[in-house]
Amino acid sequence: MTMLPALPTITGESLTSYVNRVASFHADMDVFKFLAFIELSQGAVMAPKAEVRGRLSFLLGLPSREIEKMTFVPLGGRMRNFCGEEVHSEFANLDKTSYCPACLLEDGKSNSPSGGFRVGRIHWRIEHIRTCEAHGIGLVRRKNTNHTEKFQLMSAVAPDDKALSSMVKNAPKQNVSALQTYITERLAGKPGPTWLDGQPIDLAARACEMLGVIFSAGTHVNLKLLSDPEWNDAGHVGFGYAARGEAGIMEALQLAMDRFNQAGLRGGPQKVFGRLYQWLQFSKTNKAVGPIRGIVREFISDNFPLEVGSDLFGETVVRQRVHSVHSLAKLTGGHHKTINRAMILAGLLDGDPERPSANNVFDAKAGECLMERIRTSIPVKHLPEYFNCNRVQAEQLVRTGVIPRLVPDTENANGVLKQVALEDADAFLADLMGAATETELASEGVMDIVSASEIARWPVIDIVNGILAGLFGTVELVDPSLKFKGILVDPMEVREALSREKSEGRGGLDEGARIIGMPNHGLSALAKMRNVDGSPFVVEHFVENSKGTTIRLFDLESLESFRLDHVSLKEIAEQQSFSSKVMKMKLDVHGVVPLAPRYELGRVWYRRKDLPIF
Repeated sequence: MTMLPALPTITGESLTSYVNRVASFHADMDVFKFLAFIELSQGAVMAPKAEVRGRLSFLLGLPSREIEKMTFVPLGGRMRNFCGEEVHSEFANLDKTSYCPACLLEDGKSNSPSGGFRVGRIHWRIEHIRTCEAHGIGLVRRKNTNHTEKFQLMSAVAPDDKALSSMVKNAPKQNVSALQTYITERLAGKPGPTWLDGQPIDLAARACEMLGVIFSAGTHVNLKLLSDPEWNDAGHVGFGYAARGEAGIMEALQLAMDRFNQAGLRGGPQKVFGRLYQWLQFSKTNKAVGPIRGIVREFISDNFPLEVGSDLFGETVVRQRVHSVHSLAKLTGGHHKTINRAMILAGLLDGDPERPSANNVFDAKAGECLMERIRTSIPVKHLPEYFNCNRVQAEQLVRTGVIPRLVPDTENANGVLKQVALEDADAFLADLMGAATETELASEGVMDIVSASEIARWPVIDIVNGILAGLFGTVELVDPSLKFKGILVDPMEVREALSREKSEGRGGLDEGARIIGMPNHGLSALAKMRNVDGSPFVVEHFVENSKGTTIRLFDLESLESFRLDHVSLKEIAEQQSFSSKVMKMKLDVHGVVPLAPRYELGRVWYRRKDLPIF
């Protein structure tokens, strides 16, 4: 039968504490004798299953849902339910005694809500709650000395009032961490940050602490020696990042890596992230860790040269995303100094061309591609024979950028890096010869490019650009084996077409792309975009050559105007001495929006007027 009147519960009271008060109130018994009298074991009350909860509900006159808020309900295996949250058993540390001495002293007063009984609070048992919100001091927490202490009978596990008073007097002030506030509010049903709310509360709490500890206590601190106040700080710091979800965690990881690099240290992800990495990589218990595993894995994959087949957090690496200078040297057999200089000059890597850094990384696919271009490259002095042109023409083609060098021609580009990629040489020759019409007999008046240049009084390079842009109606090829010298044009048409287009300030796609600093597809995409006032960023013209073929020409003045008003992410990063990735993050924080995604324009571009003052 139900014991009446029902003893009122106290907010936050644990079930074992309440049963202790009921035993005295209704039976004037010791709680353990009372449990024996009603034929329930200590263990049954500490982790009540459905049958026990139903029986207690009937005996105590309490609704089952209220009893469930006072204890950790077993769900089978290592899982528990608390306040509607499914958690792993570690969330409730049943192997430790926890209490606030100030709360227990107040409980002991005759006019307290408990009538002088010490009250155990269920939240004290949560591993991640370490501060008394009411008194601003840390909870006293120690290991249980015997199995009976798991019941957490406060009159038995806590010392006498004199000792409690001494504890309160000597207790330093301790702030409630942001993580603890989140936990208590979530248990009360209040929604919190989306990323944290999207996972079990215990995994969210542990993720915050393990992320924060590498900042608050040290990357390789001995976790077993950390005090509760230190874990409190770790949770507070980690919550500050995790509350912003993936973006906040990525920012924290980047900060840790920047700090490591600035200290002049060298090493892999374990050295950089210490205990956070080890927690995710070396767990022997296969305990769930939640979505932070995937975020950290993505960051490491994007920032460390992990070889295919290596293990990262229990998953095999199937694609290497980035290389360091040394990892690419190992793969290709190239010299690390040459690779470092090449990657920097090609814009794939930030750093000193003369001093390779083991910590800097770059896109693996792009780096391997560049090394293959270097391996198959040819010196400029061999182009005359390859193209069947003279030395001056070959040098002009390279100097003007019609055929690019392997890397931009700067004082740091020397040796093999001053050569041209075979594929670029082949592409130029294919485009040039592809613009000509093959015929068995040349038309009257046509001649090779060099001869036409002398008669038309236009440089060979301008004629080549005109052929590539489709300016001329007559471009013929009788003998493909002659290559460059086999291209035939009409000098009179050349003079007329170039004089007209140059006077109107127009140029073809290849020339325009070189001026603006974009790949051809980027300029094509830019031509379709409109400014905020609806005007085009660059002016494009469609005209017919002498054969009636429509060709695309770009207004050169509009190209120069675009360069004055806009700047690429790469240029901004170089000016501020940051990597492009870090610079992009800083601009994102300031709310600066690029013109278009990188894949559209070939690079990320910004309006100069939108940039913050750094």
